[in-house]
Amino acid sequence: MNLSKTDNRRRIIAGASAVLIGVSFLLNLLDGLNTGMFAPSQTMIALSGYRAVLNAVLMIATVFGISQLLRARADWIGLLGGASALVGWTASARIGVLIQLSALSESGVAAVPPNFSEVLMQSAPTVWTSIVPIGIFFPIGLITLGLALAWERPIHWWIGLLLALGGVLFPIGRAAGQVWAIIACDIILGAAFALIGWQILTRPELWAKRRGDNLAESQIAGETNV
Repeated sequence: MNLSKTDNRRRIIAGASAVLIGVSFLLNLLDGLNTGMFAPSQTMIALSGYRAVLNAVLMIATVFGISQLLRARADWIGLLGGASALVGWTASARIGVLIQLSALSESGVAAVPPNFSEVLMQSAPTVWTSIVPIGIFFPIGLITLGLALAWERPIHWWIGLLLALGGVLFPIGRAAGQVWAIIACDIILGAAFALIGWQILTRPELWAKRRGDNLAESQIAGETNV
């Protein structure tokens, strides 16, 4: 499959970004910020902030790549699911800042109470509603994209189900505070994104499909059979 330089560049960027965001989810298991399994150092807390900026860029490119895979037969679903995921991801990044500050206070900063973030949220519920609830759009977007991938099957259907399952586990872990769900979610999403990225990188024909291609292929097959 011959792609233009522009299309091929976008494909490589999207595929590599998906692989890297998958690796980033797996690395969440090492920093202890989300699970609370151990107290992270200030260096680890700082690195999480830098990773959040990089992850935002990678997630945008990854969602673009997934919507590209769906545009032949599920264009609108891909666009709506992608938009939902990115809107929710902005809230996730803001929540990540709160987690950073909370972890920093718990690590023993002078004159800062360890529960300061909880106190702030309790004293300013309006601010809380502007940050946390919007994050639900991220797992909704993942579930939408995952089910669309599983149904339309531009790639292996079970990869789409992995993405949807990760979307289901995301709020169970992050919102409900279930450590097992956080760990399972990060492993499953890490695998799903990495596999999607690998499919994009190794199967350039997926990138070239346009709306109507499947219909044209079916018509050609029908004429051949006749």
